[in-house]
Amino acid sequence: MSISVGLVLVSHSELIARGLGELAGQMAADVTIVPAGGLDDGGIGTSYEKIESAIQSLRSQGLAALVLTDLGSATMTVEAVLETLEDKEVVFADAPFLEGAIAAAVSAQQGSDLWEAASAALGSASIYIDKLDTTPAPESGSEDSNGFFKREAVVADEAGLHARPAAQVAAMAGEYEGEIFINDAEADSIMSIMALGIKQGETVIVSTKDPKCWAGVDKIADAITAGLD
Repeated sequence: MSISVGLVLVSHSELIARGLGELAGQMAADVTIVPAGGLDDGGIGTSYEKIESAIQSLRSQGLAALVLTDLGSATMTVEAVLETLEDKEVVFADAPFLEGAIAAAVSAQQGSDLWEAASAALGSASIYIDKLDTTPAPESGSEDSNGFFKREAVVADEAGLHARPAAQVAAMAGEYEGEIFINDAEADSIMSIMALGIKQGETVIVSTKDPKCWAGVDKIADAITAGLD
């Protein structure tokens, strides 16, 4: 799968930008993530030169650049840089810094383009809204009376369905056009999976209403049972 998008993480703190880059990189190993935190002397603040250099490093690799920031003054600096560059392949997403970076990184890992990755970052703000509140939950059997095909799986990973295992489930679900669910969460959304707080040893229900995704349900359930990390 071709990766076309890299991330620039702009924080007032060099440690925060670097740490978030490492965290997101655990879930999107093939995505280039460039931290641009702190001032040039290592102090707290944002550096025009650091941000510009980070963006140019991605563009020199032929990657589009998605920029995320932590606080308002960082956003102002980024906007000043973007006005100078006037590059359509560089986009700022005014999204939650942590959740947006992880969502965007996983989206880019799955082969999304710049605008799709930006949409993933922006959508991270509303991941805790239950989008299935009018959908009857599956009951028992391989296919229930509501049309759900489902599998139960006991979580093998020590980390539960968190971080890297959640990212791997989301990547597998993203291979299918229809909707696959982990309990009541959309399986192609890493943040929705992580929000469930599933721990090792717990049983989850992998389900779909789309016959084209039955193989996906089996694949994900088998992977969860075998261990993902």
